[in-house]
Amino acid sequence: MSNIVKINDTDLQVIEYRGQRVATLAQIDEVHARPEGTARRTFNEHKHRLVEGEDFYEVTADEIRTQSLGDAFAPRTAKGILVTESGYLMLVKSFTDDLAWQVQRQLVTGYFRAQEVAAPPKSAHIRGRTALEQVKLINFVGDAIKNVPGIRLGRLAAAKLKAFSEQTGLDFSDFRRALPALPLDQMVHLNPTQIGQRIQEQTGRAKVSGQAVNKVLLALGLQRKVEDGYVLTEAGTKFGEIHDYKAENDHSGLQIDWYESVVNVVRDNLPAETTKRKTSSSPAQSGPQGSAA
Repeated sequence: MSNIVKINDTDLQVIEYRGQRVATLAQIDEVHARPEGTARRTFNEHKHRLVEGEDFYEVTADEIRTQSLGDAFAPRTAKGILVTESGYLMLVKSFTDDLAWQVQRQLVTGYFRAQEVAAPPKSAHIRGRTALEQVKLINFVGDAIKNVPGIRLGRLAAAKLKAFSEQTGLDFSDFRRALPALPLDQMVHLNPTQIGQRIQEQTGRAKVSGQAVNKVLLALGLQRKVEDGYVLTEAGTKFGEIHDYKAENDHSGLQIDWYESVVNVVRDNLPAETTKRKTSSSPAQSGPQGSAA
């Protein structure tokens, strides 16, 4: 960790972890000229949308010591967050001023991806396989899972290209840039409770529970019930994606993240009694005694 990269006139200490460049939340605040703790608050707010091991790593004090990460964190840090390129781009979505756009470009091209340019090509023989054999194996695995309901083909293609590059040392960046951009409505991921809240905000009607939303999604054939929850149907893949999750209590399973576009579909198919408009009248006021008064 002896290298220094200058981003936005700020000397940024290069941090590498598990073979890739990462950044701390404090570094993000520093290069974006944001008040201390801004990135951490944003991270805590959206942590449930980030994937550990892909968008960020949570390192312990022991790892900080053994991985020579001491310079990246304050002394006696019990645990720390290291953000990857994908995690960084998600965290700074709310930073929309001109400086933020300029810093994002510098940080991505001059920091996260600079390692790809500087790194020497890897050996074409990985674990006894030639580059062609390795590509065929990766492609075989990708094809085997592409028809699983909820798998986003664009993300799968990006993962395959990344694996090709890592295993062969060849540059596939042009292919990755050719992949379609993620539609805006798919950037927001909602659970059934949040869908109900969206409908309540839109219509001003009574609370719509997550249970009621799940019933509509089942009735529309967008999901189906399994032993430990719900999974997407083929029709449902238009409105969401499914992925593994692991809770703090170590319970794990499959979880559906619904896109913003499903809100209107659920709203328009809710039973009438589910969406009765709020009323300020109490039962006592509307009863016979109230009428007589």
